[in-house]
Amino acid sequence: MGRKWGGGVLLGVLFAISAMAQEVSPTAPLAHRGLVGTELFGSAKAEIITLPAETEVDVQVLSGIHTKVNRVDDPILARVLEPVYVSGRVALPTGSLLDGRITMIRNSGHLRRPAELALRFDRITLPDGQEKPIWAVLAGLENPAELTFHLDAEGHLAGNRTSSWKVMAGGFTVFGAYAALRIAAVSSTGVSLVLPLGGAALVGYETLWRRGHEVNVPPDTHCRVRLSYPLTLRVPW
Repeated sequence: MGRKWGGGVLLGVLFAISAMAQEVSPTAPLAHRGLVGTELFGSAKAEIITLPAETEVDVQVLSGIHTKVNRVDDPILARVLEPVYVSGRVALPTGSLLDGRITMIRNSGHLRRPAELALRFDRITLPDGQEKPIWAVLAGLENPAELTFHLDAEGHLAGNRTSSWKVMAGGFTVFGAYAALRIAAVSSTGVSLVLPLGGAALVGYETLWRRGHEVNVPPDTHCRVRLSYPLTLRVPW
């Protein structure tokens, strides 16, 4: 009886030691996993990068723009086409979105005066959802010879002129001839001057009274924008 009791006590002690070992052993892996997590977060810490002022970015204007349709403060959306690098690292990735608005519109006028339009981008959204205020203006157009508008020295879009000053001078000459013919018609009772008068008026109207070209920017137009101020970004990639 004493041997059985002694054997039972021994088994109980061994079982208790085994249970204590199972409870204690997981503590080491848990502590190690915590250290690994700290190292990973430390190595993947986001870096701060600043794009200097005057940096130019290739973009695609997604919004269609027309001086006859749009109004001041209408929204404009563009997408970054090529990544921008700073010290060998991607600071501005492809696909970043630029939000802007139209700041000025001047419709076309008589004497073939072309329309003008100005816009500015004021916010950028990166692919990771990061948003930053910016100040960026148009700096260049792709294939400007194929467009019906151009970018002037002030960063405004203006419709191309279709008439040279020689043509304009010709229009004024026609109006001078029209005035002389009208004076002659007043002092004459003949009807032979009606046709020349009508022709002079028509040519003068076509030359001088027609409006200039509007600014029409089709969707997906490629252009360049320039940062007016530095842009600081948190780069996690």
